[in-house]
Amino acid sequence: MSSSDANSAIFLTDAPEDIERKIKTHAFSGGQDTKKLQEELGANLEVDVSYQWLRFFLEDDEELERIGREYGSGKGEYWSTGRVKAKLVEVLKELVAEHQERRSKVTEEVVREWMSERCIV
Repeated sequence: MSSSDANSAIFLTDAPEDIERKIKTHAFSGGQDTKKLQEELGANLEVDVSYQWLRFFLEDDEELERIGREYGSGKGEYWSTGRVKAKLVEVLKELVAEHQERRSKVTEEVVREWMSERCIV
């Protein structure tokens, strides 16, 4: 991925609408081409970027298992790529917002304190 391509990653400085646009537009889907095929065959979870990211970022293991089961079978609340991407967007927006909130509280004084030479023994 090119570091000069703003769409190549989700950055901790991204606005919520940028996160949503990037996931909806650029995250590769393991879902089928039609609703009918998706309901018959389910998604290929191994290649679906949104599902793989949820495996890392979603803290609720039971919910992740349910999403995988439903998306992989094409049945249930998370039967479609759109539903899985929407869940990932929700999770990432919350994560990035929490980071941005914490980062906004870091002052130059805090940085100087952390960077100062001190005895660790």
